[in-house]
Amino acid sequence: MLKQQALEVIYQSISEQGILASSEQRDNYARVWSRDSMMTGIAGILMQNQTIIDGLEKSILTLAKHQAENGQIPSNVYGEKASYGTLVGRTDATIWWIIGACEYIEHCKNDSLKNTIQHNIYNALSCLKTWEFNQRGLLYSPLGGNWADEYVTSGYVLYDNVLRYWALKNAAKVYDDSDLAMQAAATKKLIENNFRKNSSHETKYHETAYQKATEKPYLWASLNANGYDERFDLAGNALAVLLGFELDMDAFTHFLEQLNSEFKHWMLPVFYPVIFPGDSDWKLLENNYSYQFKNEPYHFHNGGSWPIYLGWLCLGLKKRGFDEIPNKILSQYEQLLEEKGTRFKEYYSTDQLLPLGTDQLCFSASGYLLMTV
Repeated sequence: MLKQQALEVIYQSISEQGILASSEQRDNYARVWSRDSMMTGIAGILMQNQTIIDGLEKSILTLAKHQAENGQIPSNVYGEKASYGTLVGRTDATIWWIIGACEYIEHCKNDSLKNTIQHNIYNALSCLKTWEFNQRGLLYSPLGGNWADEYVTSGYVLYDNVLRYWALKNAAKVYDDSDLAMQAAATKKLIENNFRKNSSHETKYHETAYQKATEKPYLWASLNANGYDERFDLAGNALAVLLGFELDMDAFTHFLEQLNSEFKHWMLPVFYPVIFPGDSDWKLLENNYSYQFKNEPYHFHNGGSWPIYLGWLCLGLKKRGFDEIPNKILSQYEQLLEEKGTRFKEYYSTDQLLPLGTDQLCFSASGYLLMTV
């Protein structure tokens, strides 16, 4: 029943241009967003759902049509108008498009599309290369430069760089490109060498900051010129788990159990710890928004719980042979959907488990589907 309701949310959001973030006419959600449409489309592939897969193809073509001269893929498209970001550009939009396009080509064996958009994919990869800025291998994102566009992470962000590895790996496979395969392997090694304490003697990106960083049971959220942001980024870590990054999985799952004990539920926060007024990072939060301030403690990016990334976490943990926590997360989410409404809200506050944000969100419906795969 819940699975069908999740599918209906997505069906209602499929337009002639592709998969909209939501069918709700609120803010700018009724647009073809790169990250939303690609994640939803990949969920459709995993579910073997042809309606969603067809919507994914439309999204790929719509976004490719509006690719910028430098190779950048739009954050979103509405009619004939494309947005590449308002205050800053969105690095993950370009990366998700490469990932989704390659997943579609690989699944559908669509040689026609493969050939049609090959130049778009290589241009997008070239754009990502320029965003290293220092030619040392890791992608640099500005403050507000990815899905967490009103949050505080910036610099060499775990999430964006894990995504770039996925994009390189996928493109290497689709186009049988050994150079891209080597880049993918090098990117994975760089992340494993620089986002956790390890025994590698290879040079670190920021030796001084690395020596001062403390060991965590997860990969650190980001690295900047002024040091590491050691907080827990659930999205980045979930994708790293899914893609087979080296991580002490027993320590990682124990950490997730600790979060469950602290919050007393399994709707885990997308970033942790929560930032409060008076904390040093609060000033980075309080002016970083477009429509209204959403990042009160336990809300939105600031400790809110996002079903889409819990879905990726569940998928990754199950792939690594850890079924218990995914089952608990799915059970918790289903309980909330039954008790507090099945409108697939954007996120839940982690203090009171209130369903908040936009209704009928493909992100959340897709997160549920990912939990059930």
